[in-house]
Amino acid sequence: MAGTIASMCGRYALKEDPKVIAQDYNVAQAAVSEGKLASLASSVVPVTQMTSEAIVPSFNIAPTHLVPAVLMYDDLVTLAGFSWGLVPSWSKDPAIGSRMINARVETAAEKPSFRSAIQKRRCIVPANGWYEWEKAGAKKIPHYFSAADDSIVGMAGMFESWTAPDGVVLWSVTILTTQAQPHIEHIHDRMPVLVMPQLRETWLAPGSAPLDEVLAAAASYDRIQEWAVGSAVGNVRNNNSGLIEPDESTLF
Repeated sequence: MAGTIASMCGRYALKEDPKVIAQDYNVAQAAVSEGKLASLASSVVPVTQMTSEAIVPSFNIAPTHLVPAVLMYDDLVTLAGFSWGLVPSWSKDPAIGSRMINARVETAAEKPSFRSAIQKRRCIVPANGWYEWEKAGAKKIPHYFSAADDSIVGMAGMFESWTAPDGVVLWSVTILTTQAQPHIEHIHDRMPVLVMPQLRETWLAPGSAPLDEVLAAAASYDRIQEWAVGSAVGNVRNNNSGLIEPDESTLF
């Protein structure tokens, strides 16, 4: 996937201090290794031991990257790192993850790769914003989407653990997508499922997925802003704050 434009939702940005994320999501513990956020294969420590350097800000997060997610683990709200691209526990090849970065909410409960995870292993992937590409003739124009007040948005996700033949455990995640809201669907017809703050505990709690409740709340959320950005975001090697700035060539 490196160096290419990914499919929806295939790129996003997270620049927030991990301590702010932890406070916002009432995180009690975090998986940390050598001061950095790590997978659940690493030590889980009280969140007070996590520093602001645990997550490096990124403006071009792409599939297979280690991404932060919030989940319930040992009955506590936990922040941990996951490989973006879900690898089912029964998979023979972890490379399948690069094709499993998203799950359509309309069919996730039916697909063999997702139906167990959506009922038992739900999480929230925090982001400052995400990118979509608008088809404009032969061109594809990237747009950046975020909350109008620049607050953290929570993308609904599911996670899995996969054990390699040598015993190494890979923790991976996928992001649920839904039909785009009417005012942005002319840019792209899909968007992440956003978990509203009042439903975070409901989404993370064990039991049947509260899809109807989460989707209804997300559909009524009308605080999404967007603008066209430069083509540099299409190359994952580019990673700086300029990627989310408006493309001036589209403003005139």
